[in-house]
Amino acid sequence: MSIFFFFLGVPEVEVTWFRNKSKLAPLHHLQDGSLSITNVSFSDQGLYSCRAVNLHGEVTENTQLVILDPPHPPSQLEDMKALLSANGPNLPSVLTSPLGTQLVLSPGNSAVLGCPIKGHPMPNITWFHDHQLIATSAEPTYRILAAGQILQITNVSGGSQGEFSCLAQNEAGTLVQKASLVIQEYWWSVDKLVGCSASCGNKGVQQLHLKCVLNNTEVNPSYCAGKAKPAVQPVACNRRDCPSRWMVTSWSSCTRSCGGGVQTRRVTCQKLKATGVSVPMSNDMCSQLAKRPVDTQACNQQLCVEWAFSSWGQCNGPCIGPRLAVQHRQVFCQTRDGLSLPSEQCSALPRPVSTQNCWAEACGVHWRVSLWTLCTATCGNYGFQSRRVECVHIRTNKPVPEHLCSWRPRPANWQRCNITPCENMECRDTTRYCEKVKQLKLCQLTQFKSRCCGTCGKA
Repeated sequence: MSIFFFFLGVPEVEVTWFRNKSKLAPLHHLQDGSLSITNVSFSDQGLYSCRAVNLHGEVTENTQLVILDPPHPPSQLEDMKALLSANGPNLPSVLTSPLGTQLVLSPGNSAVLGCPIKGHPMPNITWFHDHQLIATSAEPTYRILAAGQILQITNVSGGSQGEFSCLAQNEAGTLVQKASLVIQEYWWSVDKLVGCSASCGNKGVQQLHLKCVLNNTEVNPSYCAGKAKPAVQPVACNRRDCPSRWMVTSWSSCTRSCGGGVQTRRVTCQKLKATGVSVPMSNDMCSQLAKRPVDTQACNQQLCVEWAFSSWGQCNGPCIGPRLAVQHRQVFCQTRDGLSLPSEQCSALPRPVSTQNCWAEACGVHWRVSLWTLCTATCGNYGFQSRRVECVHIRTNKPVPEHLCSWRPRPANWQRCNITPCENMECRDTTRYCEKVKQLKLCQLTQFKSRCCGTCGKA
C-alpha cells in the first residue's frame, strides 16, 4: 500500500516520514514523496507523520493507519478449550464452527458452548437459539461468559434442543458459527419376541420384550422408570395339532392316613387339536411315543402311632392347697399294635398330660398357733416370747406331719419383746431365770448382772 502526501515549495523541500513519532528509513520513500508499505501486517498500523522542510519553513501532516481483520476461526484451539474447561469444569462442552457441530445430552444435564473467534478489532459476539436472540436476563438457564465467547446452559430440557449460533461482527465483516444441541431421552423400545409359550395346541403366544434405550443403546431398565411403556400385544404361535399324549387326572385321596394306603388316578390317551378341543385316542397311539404313566401308587407308608397312658396313680402326692394333692400317670408312644416306640415318633401328635390335681382328705389341714408366752424380760434387748405352732387336720383337729401344711408359709413361733432401755430404773430382776443365773455363777457377766440386778445384788 502507499500513503500519498502532496506538497509544493521553492526551493525543493526535503520529506521525512515517521511512524508513532519514530523516523522511518528512506528505503520506504518514493520519488514523489509518498510512502510505500509492502506486505502490510498488524505491526505496520499506527500514526504516520510526513514532514516537508525547506529554507522558508516546514509543514507536517498526519494520518492514522488501522489494520482491519474480519472475524475468523483461530488456527489453534488450545486456548479456547482451556477457557471452556475453566468456565465449565467436568461439564459436556462443544465448540461452534462455520459448518456446525453437535452435542448430545440427557435431560437435566448442563453444558458449555464455545465460540472460537479471531479478528481485529476484537469482534462483538451475539448468541442465538433457533435464530432467536438469547437474552440472559429473561432466560435464567443461560449465562454468557468470557466476553461472549462462552455460553453456559444449565438444566437442559426438551426446550433447549435445537441450533445455537454465535454471530461475530467487527468493521471488517461478520462470521456465524453453529452447534446443534440434541436432547436424548430414555425410552422403552421393542426388542424382540421371546420363546413361544406352547409347542402346539391353541394357547401358544409370544410376548414382546421391551428394553430401555438411550441413543439406541440399551441401558439399565431403572432409567426408564416412570416412562410409559408402548402397548404391545402377544403374538399367537405354534397353533397346530399336538401329537397324541397321555393325560392324567389328579391323584385321589389316600385310602389310609398311615400304615400304607393306595392312591389312584385316571390315565387316558388324548390329542389336543389346534382348535383347543381334546379328542380321545387309542392307547396304542400314545404308547408309540411315551410309556404309559402309572395309575396307582402307595401312600402314607409311615407307622400308625399314638400316645398311650396308664391309669392315674393314688392321690397321695405333696399337698398343694386345701384338700388338693397331685397324682401321676405314665405316658408313652406306641404303635396301634401296642409296640413301644421312642417318644420322638409321636412328636407330631398332642401329648396327654402326665400329672393332675386331685382331691385328698389328708390335705385338709392348716397351721394352728397358741397364745404368746409372757416376755422373758421387761426391758433391755434380750426379751423374747414364744408360742406353739403345729399342723392340724381341719376335721379332726389333731396334729399331722408338718410337710402336709407346707403349701402355706409356717407362722413364726417366737419373737422379741419389750425392747426398751432399762436406764434409771430400780435394781430388780427383768427375767424369770435369775435363780438359774445365780446357781450357775453367771452374775459376774455384764449381760446377766444387769438383767438379774436384784438376785445378783443379794449374792
